[in-house]
Amino acid sequence: MREAAKEAITKVLLADDHAILREGLASLIEKQGDIVVVGEAENGEECLEKAAALLPDVVVMDIKLPGMSGIEACRLVKSSYPEIRVIILSMYEDYEYVNRALLADADGYLLKKVVGSELVNAIRKAGRGEKVFSPQVLEMIVSSLREDTRVREKEGPMDSLSSREYDVLSLMSEGMSNKEIASSLLVSPKTVEKIISGIYRKLGVSSRTAAVKIFLSPQT
Repeated sequence: MREAAKEAITKVLLADDHAILREGLASLIEKQGDIVVVGEAENGEECLEKAAALLPDVVVMDIKLPGMSGIEACRLVKSSYPEIRVIILSMYEDYEYVNRALLADADGYLLKKVVGSELVNAIRKAGRGEKVFSPQVLEMIVSSLREDTRVREKEGPMDSLSSREYDVLSLMSEGMSNKEIASSLLVSPKTVEKIISGIYRKLGVSSRTAAVKIFLSPQT
């Protein structure tokens, strides 16, 4: 039983440039029987060094750190040690920061107004491999996904074309040959062939007639 209890202990590294906040978090965490603080860091570079030396289960990291930002430190930690879970702790209730954290492969994003019990539970969940977010942050993520879905649903087949592909297809609809299109756009016929191939692929067609038909059809 004692061995099982030891295995359940979650090792935490705290990264924040404010010593008083680190002390408060450490004091809160140390009251838990299943979580222990194994190290502290006051900047991004030190966080990377401590992560490599201590191999914690979870890093609780401020998004704003002197020198290297928390986002960059998170990205580097996850790149080198993907098994380490990183929770971003931030005062910024802004999706721009949340999105940057997600792109850096963060395992969670908590607002600093979170109560102590929520942080402790988040550390436990992260240690088990779960993603953890403050309710407000989760709502921002869900809203962003809904908006992306609405945008994709409104897109027609023509929306995937680049401006050059659109120009070529427009000239195709006027009955121009590849050679005439090349002359009009001041490119080589080979380039036109390559562009047309891309148009076919994006529109899901295999002929000039089918591509022009889509171009000329009303777009909703």
